[in-house]
Amino acid sequence: MLSWLQKCCTDNPKQGANIKSVSLCEYPRGIEGKKTAQNRATKKVMARMENILDKIIIDENFDFDDAVQCFEKGSILVKGKVDSKRKSYFCKVLNYIKEQLNTPAIEPQVLLQAYSPLQPVIKKGYVQEQVKQRKKPSTGKKTIHIDKISLQDRLKKKYPERSEKEIQFIINSELERLETEFNDTLAFLEKTRRDITIGSIQQLYYRLLGWEYLQNQNLTIEDISLNSIIPIVDTRVRKCQTPEERYIKEGEKRDEAIDQTDKCLEWLENFFDDYGITSAGTAQKYIDSLIALSKFYYKGITNKRRYSNYEDIEVICALRVLRTRCAETMEGRKVKPIMLTHSEVIEVMKSLKADFDHEYYEKLVTNNNKQYLKKTPKDNIQRAKSLQKFLMLMLLTIYPPERQRTLRELTFGKTLKFGTVDELEYFRELDPFDYKNNQGMYFIVLNPEDHKNGNEHYQDALFNKEFKDGTCVYDYLNLWWGTYRQYLVKGDTQTFFVREKKGDEHKVNSVYGMFKSFFKRKAEVEVNPHQLRHIFATYINECEDAGENVKASAAHRMRHGINTFNTIYNHQSQASKSKSINSFLLAAIDL
Repeated sequence: MLSWLQKCCTDNPKQGANIKSVSLCEYPRGIEGKKTAQNRATKKVMARMENILDKIIIDENFDFDDAVQCFEKGSILVKGKVDSKRKSYFCKVLNYIKEQLNTPAIEPQVLLQAYSPLQPVIKKGYVQEQVKQRKKPSTGKKTIHIDKISLQDRLKKKYPERSEKEIQFIINSELERLETEFNDTLAFLEKTRRDITIGSIQQLYYRLLGWEYLQNQNLTIEDISLNSIIPIVDTRVRKCQTPEERYIKEGEKRDEAIDQTDKCLEWLENFFDDYGITSAGTAQKYIDSLIALSKFYYKGITNKRRYSNYEDIEVICALRVLRTRCAETMEGRKVKPIMLTHSEVIEVMKSLKADFDHEYYEKLVTNNNKQYLKKTPKDNIQRAKSLQKFLMLMLLTIYPPERQRTLRELTFGKTLKFGTVDELEYFRELDPFDYKNNQGMYFIVLNPEDHKNGNEHYQDALFNKEFKDGTCVYDYLNLWWGTYRQYLVKGDTQTFFVREKKGDEHKVNSVYGMFKSFFKRKAEVEVNPHQLRHIFATYINECEDAGENVKASAAHRMRHGINTFNTIYNHQSQASKSKSINSFLLAAIDL
């Protein structure tokens, strides 16, 4: 038993001294049945006690209850009572021995490894390092900052006779006016754009107004407004006595609209130069935001009976031309290179599935020159986290990847439904937990307000793919929704997936952070959900069996046109693009 005591003290360093003390004091004296004459144990007495423990054989016939009785007997001999705290230390030794005896030994001829969720399945850290080395250093952008002191100084210069309270009143009134302007404009944009897009557009407006204010020292907060960015010229002519008069008035208004538009474009190009915007994608974002603002101000001016998309508005037409010119003359869109193939992403997905399937943490321990597989059960919260990671990656891997916003906003009964579709494509909702409904399927259902990508209604089925172990996709979806989701969700959160700690719906950063984290752990590279769309499109383009119909169908599922699917999302190498023709010629030409 002495060797067991030494190992127990080693594995429990914080309590080792107490465990050794009670095991060499009360327990051996209980076995001897007599108390020593000395108050403190000498080295000679300690050696005798260790000799007693060394002779005790620990096997399947060892009586643990009798050991506890001996300890209690020794406690009465030494201290006159049983100390419950010292007894707990002795029981810790006995429990440690029981646990080690019950741990199955691994056969020496079979080399097994304990499963570890921290073990990477793909080692591509060298790719991550190469990508970092190729990355150009960021030059940084100007920070546009306007403080209240600047607002006050300019107003004091304009109104030297007014007091500080009056100046502050003007500032507060103008800030309220700007807030009203922004709210009205953003309410108009909500009809066609999502909240996250509106938030980014709002930041662009702030930057444009701030740059205009800093560039012109004569401007005050009274001169700053959204309609100061866009020239508003009503070219309509109401009543005229003669046709000549009408032509003259129309020409004057048209000339005014052209002049104001030219000034607006010159002002915007100066902003691009001063702010250091050289990317076509960034420039187009600013131009698109100004087109949206122009539509807000010209919605009551444009002739909707003759023009469908503001073709009669001079500033909107000019901004569209500038957008095309930026795409031709500025730097193209910088797309991050993909670092994993689709098959490697599948391996990461399988590893996440194994994390959930393993109900125990496994650890190899060695005892008496024998190896044992020690298993510790996982709690439900940890298994729920593993299941959610697996499902989120699976939905972006074995199916054409949706946008990450569709994934994080997925809601059972709204955008994720279970049921059947008849011949006329009418949907009938069913209960996924009713065994009678085994013919039902899961569907991604997106209405125009869910994706805001036109007026098209999307309804795409998720096929029930079977894994090699006999389980299916639907098994894990049902497990998550019916059982494990409840261990993470908090409050009345309705989304299918939830954040691990807060239990509410996912945010953009939480989804990106989760994917980067488990890809870094499993493959040593960081991959975000958007890059999975590039990986999938590249995989489909590289498949020789995937014809044009397959590519068009994949682009439809990804909510993109076939041109975008084949160009922007496709990262085929030059050798891969030439592979099909080389294989064809090799088989076709007979020499």
